This record gives sequence, C-alpha cells and structure tokens, in this order.
Amino acid sequence: MKIAIVGSGAMGQLFGARLQLAGNQVVFFDTQQGTIDVLRSKGITLVDELGSEHVPVTIMRAQDATEPFELIIIFTKGLHTRSAVESVRHLVGPATLGLTLQNGLGHAETLAEVFGKHRTLAGVTDFPADPREPGIIGTSTRGTVRMGSIWAEDAGREVASVFSQAGLNAVQEHQVLVPIWEKVTFNSALNTLSGVTGLTVGGIGASTTARQIVEQIVEECNLVAQAQGVRISVEHVTEALSNAFEHHMEHKTSMLLDREAGRATEVDFIGGAVADLGRSLGIATPVLDTLCQLMRTVTELPKKDAALAS
Repeated sequence: MKIAIVGSGAMGQLFGARLQLAGNQVVFFDTQQGTIDVLRSKGITLVDELGSEHVPVTIMRAQDATEPFELIIIFTKGLHTRSAVESVRHLVGPATLGLTLQNGLGHAETLAEVFGKHRTLAGVTDFPADPREPGIIGTSTRGTVRMGSIWAEDAGREVASVFSQAGLNAVQEHQVLVPIWEKVTFNSALNTLSGVTGLTVGGIGASTTARQIVEQIVEECNLVAQAQGVRISVEHVTEALSNAFEHHMEHKTSMLLDREAGRATEVDFIGGAVADLGRSLGIATPVLDTLCQLMRTVTELPKKDAALAS
C-alpha cells in the first residue's frame, strides 16, 4: 500500500519502518524540522529481541506532498489530532482510508470529518516503542494491533492483513470500541494517577491506597462505557494492570513524562474525556474527575511551584 505516517515520533517511526520493511511505500510527515532532518539523514533503526533492522526514510511536511495515499495513519498526541488531519486533507482521495491508533477517545470522530465514517478505522496497540536516541527505536516482536471501524462492521480486513504481513500482528475487530474503551480505562487509571503523584507504575502497584484508587477509576470508566453500550471486560483490564505492576515497575507513564518535561498532557482525551462523557450521561465519576482536575492544576503551575508540588 501507499501509506502516510502523520506524526513521526517513536510509535510513528516503529509502524512506518515495519510497514516499509514489508514492501509498502511509506512517507513520513512531521512538523518539527529537527525530526525531519534527523530521520532524513539517519533513517530509522529498529532494535528488538531478534536484532536490528534499518530503513532509509522519506520524510517531509504534509503541505509538500501532492499525491493521494491509500492509507493515512495518525500518530500525533491527542491534542494535535485535528490539526494533523487537516494537514493531510488534500492527500485524501475517494478511496483513502484513515486510521488512528492514538490513546483516548474522540479521535475516530475527528478523522471521520475528513475521511468519512465508512473509510475511518480506529484501534489500539500494545507494541512498545522506546526512543533510545534520534532514529533508533527499541521495540519487541510480541505486540498486537486490534483495529476496525466504529461505523462499518466489516471494515479493516485489508489493512489488518497488511499490518500482519509487516509483523505487526493485527486483528480485525468487529466491535472495536471494546478494546478502545479497555485501553482508555487502563490509561485513565495509570496515566492520570501517575501524572498527579509522580509515581512510576511500580510505585502505584506497591501502594495499597493507590491501587484502591485505580480500582475506583476502573469501576467509574466501566459505568460510563456501559452507558455508551460498550461492554468492556473489567477482568481483562485488571489483568493488564496487574501485569504492568509486576513487569513494568520502573516505567513512567507518558502523562508523567509530559508533566516532567513541561509539555501539555493528553488528560483531556483520556480520563478527562471519560469524565466529560459521564457528566453528559448523568453518571458521576468523582475520583477520576478529581484526578483530572489535579492533573490540569499541576501542569498549569509555574515550574518552581510544580517542583514543590511534586
């Protein structure tokens, strides 16, 4: 396929490189000139348990491309989704598919405004992408991708096949909102609590109080999902959390890393989106809502005060 990767961070580099190694024609887009320069000169090297692979990279700003793509994948942070989609509007042809594997809620709806509902795919992935240095990504062969359409039950089969041929272990989901909501629930619990407290995943798992808060958030997210007609597996989410507590003890969540770096966080697209949806449905999410408000508070503090708050 002719594929565009919009957002050339660690996940974009991982997926784009895997797809290119499998013989697809891949073009990377980014807005940061530093990223463009590094990847254009160095390419991308993937390092996993089987060794390393390198690919040269075609990368540019979206406005410099002119021909439509068969598949456009959005890999930006949630707060940049709309601008990212608008930047590639001129590259969307009548048969172009759009795909989001971003964390959080609402991204598929944003893509659908440009691609159309029946050509919009969404999903989740648990592939790790660790940026070891510019252009070098640590990863694993043991991740998965679950994708499908919110509006067209049978959509996504061809893309899932292309992904699997690239070693991305993709499965077409006929009820893709289930894995999306399960990951949102997982991230609402860990990311928000970690971002507020400064705790690593292992730190949360080692605290009885923190684990109780996690359980409360999972229950609140489940209630909102049910009200939306989405039947998530609380057991599945709980197992994923337990696995994270046991095997990713030193891991800092993306929200904590963003807070430490003074960057805007995705709180409004993860826990905040669940809390907002709960309010609109008349479902109280007091624990999650309070944590999201605290997350917004600590990221609004001047750096000196934020350090003291930590």
